[in-house]
Amino acid sequence: MKLIRSRMLRSMGIYTIANIINAGIPFLLLPILTNYLSTSDYGVLSNFNALVNLMIPFVGINLMSSAQIQYLKEDINNKDYLTSGFRFNMILALIFSGVIYFLNGTLSSLTGIPGELLYVLAVYALFSTVIEVLLAIWRMEDKAINYGAFRIGRTILELSLVLIFVVGFRMDFVGSIYGMVIAYSAGCLVAVLILFKKKLIFGAFRMDYLRHAFSYGVPLIPHTLSGIAIMYSDKLILTHYHGLDSNGIYSVGFMVGQIIGLLQTSFNQAWVPWVFQKLKLDKNEDKLRMVKITYLYIIGILIAVLFLWLIMPIIYMFFGKDFQAGMDLVLWIALGFAFNGMYKMVSVYIFYLEKTMIIAIASFGVAVLNVILNFVFIPEYGPQGAAVATMISMGIQFLVIWFIASRLIKMPWLLK
Repeated sequence: MKLIRSRMLRSMGIYTIANIINAGIPFLLLPILTNYLSTSDYGVLSNFNALVNLMIPFVGINLMSSAQIQYLKEDINNKDYLTSGFRFNMILALIFSGVIYFLNGTLSSLTGIPGELLYVLAVYALFSTVIEVLLAIWRMEDKAINYGAFRIGRTILELSLVLIFVVGFRMDFVGSIYGMVIAYSAGCLVAVLILFKKKLIFGAFRMDYLRHAFSYGVPLIPHTLSGIAIMYSDKLILTHYHGLDSNGIYSVGFMVGQIIGLLQTSFNQAWVPWVFQKLKLDKNEDKLRMVKITYLYIIGILIAVLFLWLIMPIIYMFFGKDFQAGMDLVLWIALGFAFNGMYKMVSVYIFYLEKTMIIAIASFGVAVLNVILNFVFIPEYGPQGAAVATMISMGIQFLVIWFIASRLIKMPWLLK
């Protein structure tokens, strides 16, 4: 009963509801958009998201992660810390905008994204970093309602704009990208105002704080890129071997399988602050409780995958007929996200010790394996090969990180 009443489960419930609503809005719009966008349009959108997510760790240097670690420390001036980080983020955004200028033609031909839209990538990454920093702070303050309201509001704005541009003005994938960029711009502006009101920006620049952000965040770049490689390399390779149509079919199936990703992300957002607090107390009964929750979580997430697989024909009844071939992919993708959720349950111990280089090295190795598997499976098996490669990679990532975490912090994994 104490566990049921705990703050962690209360926060998890709020995060879950917020994330379900946040993810449910675009998911409910899939039947509309799959009838207004072609499979190739979805392929271009998928490639745009891949490039954006590739840009974010380089522009943001994982400031949201280092700020989250530092935020509750009494000897840290959070205003100066965030100010130092944000100023450098802006410099990096300018630098990478210049890089995109020189690579514009090549990137456009590889991804199908119009050249003029590529110029928003670095700025989009900067806006995303500011938003994620605010959300990270709210998680550490246990302000789950603020977190949920902000995320849902931004998503409603984005999807409303997408509907106006795509359905109203028939702007195909370009309208979707416009909607995303405008919504993130508005979200960033609101985040800046909130951070200013909380007196967390427009402070002094301190090199020692920037060095900490670098020492913590930069080793996480390979880790973040590894996650991006696992999430997006398959789509780019699919585009190369089988065209934008196959990528579009795969991307819709990937979005459906991401329902499992939604569940595990919601749990993780409540899990991380709770585990950090319990590890600081270093009590054996807390450690045993963490292990029990981990095992119950593994069973629960696998049951959720089975349920999603059983209702898959019902979900796909509402999609455009050109996307029906993606139904067979969802099981493998959902299992991949389940393994990713298991990885998050055990990687928290390594993050707590701030041994981010270990995470980076292990994740980089898994990402290399994923790319290799994609090149082996995709040419012959197409989208299904991509889905299986994703599942295998995420499964290995979970096992490797669990093994490493068990060596760094002694936990009663045998329930003793």
